[in-house]
Amino acid sequence: MFALAEGIRPMNSNAAAVPWKGGSPSPLGGRGQKPPVPVTVPRTDPDMLLVRQYLAGDARAFETLFKKYQTPIFNVVTRMVHGEDAYDITQEVFLKALRALRNFRGDARFSTWLYTIARHTCLNHLRHKAVIAEDSLEEQQDEHPGNEPIDPSMNVAALCETRHLQRVVDDVLATMPAEARMLLVLRDFEQLSYDEISHITELSIVNVKSKIHRARQAFKKRFTPYLELLEGGIGK
Repeated sequence: MFALAEGIRPMNSNAAAVPWKGGSPSPLGGRGQKPPVPVTVPRTDPDMLLVRQYLAGDARAFETLFKKYQTPIFNVVTRMVHGEDAYDITQEVFLKALRALRNFRGDARFSTWLYTIARHTCLNHLRHKAVIAEDSLEEQQDEHPGNEPIDPSMNVAALCETRHLQRVVDDVLATMPAEARMLLVLRDFEQLSYDEISHITELSIVNVKSKIHRARQAFKKRFTPYLELLEGGIGK
């Protein structure tokens, strides 16, 4: 059985762990196949040892990778997709990685490859949502009550009582286009290098830097009114 002791943990460490929904039988067991030809691995990536071990038949090696990356991947997903979908999509990312692992040749770091899968999975999900909602921002927000942008005219005291600054950041982030949001998440929240983001997005480093700069400017423009309300309204 592929049973994890910790499960996927959200950004809030006080939240309950979510167990793997892989079901039974284990997605790692019973392959009954000969190990493939060993992949070419960069010595600088310690995760490749675990990849090799899994491809050689050690099912626990992928469980180790899952435990290592479950929180970072969930944090990316939950800033792109809200609600229960974030849990399902996180597990979808790992299932896709598991199924494709035999085709991974180590051209990039394992973590970069995994983030690439997470990016594609999130954007595909959002595009599907947009098609269902006829690409209407208002309709998309109606599907996720509680995640609407904050009304700048609302009572600041009530705002401070009901929402933390982090929630404001997340709500403003949610109003941004998906591609720009993903770039900010990868760079400013996950602290990935421009080179890693270039591999993940298949953009040149120059283009990555330019798009991130524009995304930061757009975020600042949207966030500043709320920050001013928070800072200027307290105690008045």
